[in-house]
Amino acid sequence: MAIYDDLGTKAYDILKEMIVKGDLKPGQKLVQEDLAEILGVSRTPLLQAISKLAKDHYINTIPRRGAFVKKFSTQEYLDIFDIRGQLEPMGAFYAAERAQDNDIKRLQEIVDGTEAFIERGDFSDALQFFEYDYEFHMGIMELSGNQFLHDILKNLNNMLCNSERILKTPRKTLEEHIGILNALKNHDANGAKELMFYHIHGGARTRLAQLLASPQTSQEELTPHAKS
Repeated sequence: MAIYDDLGTKAYDILKEMIVKGDLKPGQKLVQEDLAEILGVSRTPLLQAISKLAKDHYINTIPRRGAFVKKFSTQEYLDIFDIRGQLEPMGAFYAAERAQDNDIKRLQEIVDGTEAFIERGDFSDALQFFEYDYEFHMGIMELSGNQFLHDILKNLNNMLCNSERILKTPRKTLEEHIGILNALKNHDANGAKELMFYHIHGGARTRLAQLLASPQTSQEELTPHAKS
């Protein structure tokens, strides 16, 4: 059983990464035979992985039809957006109180990497920008010292791959990240909290609601594409 558990964990991690990166699209059916071959596992660990992914809201299982990559409803997008908007500012507040020089250096390297990426002007690999964005946000949540907060937001950010990415240009995101980082450098907890709240909510939620409510908005339009 331990061997199956290890293989199930491996299958879970790989499948989750495939969903997060978009290799498996929202609404796509998971063909067990194909996935078992790709992952190099048998049916038992694959089913363990699918069961855990369903519990973590990455996929839906439909009786007699199979398992499908989860396609979020309008309300689910907005609900998760609102949760992030409340929790991440709290994380930024505590991160500002705890920030040490090595923590600031690590976040500064992420910001510098983001800026260099934007200056190159090549957005063919948009995933690289999103990884910088993810690392910045999760670095702050880790710095907050609240492991529960970090784990909750890690899962939410993975599920939606940061919905506000489709609502801002990379340069605007960078400017807001720099402001948050400066607040952390100055140990300005209230400033970091307010800037993080604005970063997530500043016009973005309204735009998200408009996009999701529009019958013309396709799932592809909700897939982030970087623009300078």
